[in-house]
Amino acid sequence: MNDRLIQSQKRLHDSLFELYMQGGLELFQAGTRGLKRDLIIRLETSALTPEKGEIIHYYAVNRWNEEDEFDEWAKPLVALSPEAERILDVTNSQLAECRSTDKVMQSFIAFAEI
Repeated sequence: MNDRLIQSQKRLHDSLFELYMQGGLELFQAGTRGLKRDLIIRLETSALTPEKGEIIHYYAVNRWNEEDEFDEWAKPLVALSPEAERILDVTNSQLAECRSTDKVMQSFIAFAEI
């Protein structure tokens, strides 16, 4: 067997044993089924590059409970370009009705911290 693979397997074994010794046997045995909340997060920006835009769409869903979801658009400080409107499939007039980015972000952070 490849020496690097043997060393990798040994490190994995040692890590799992350390987890067991620290009282994590129940968590180890449960694996991902033991998680109560595992968020899948998707963010969309107002420009084609993060440096020029801001987050305007905050989306998160709990992988184990689809009803535990956050989905909100935010009003950007700078209007979307026509190209960004086309790519995002949302218009400036639609976003004008939304809450400000900082308020949506605060709600999003509160949702994620639950």
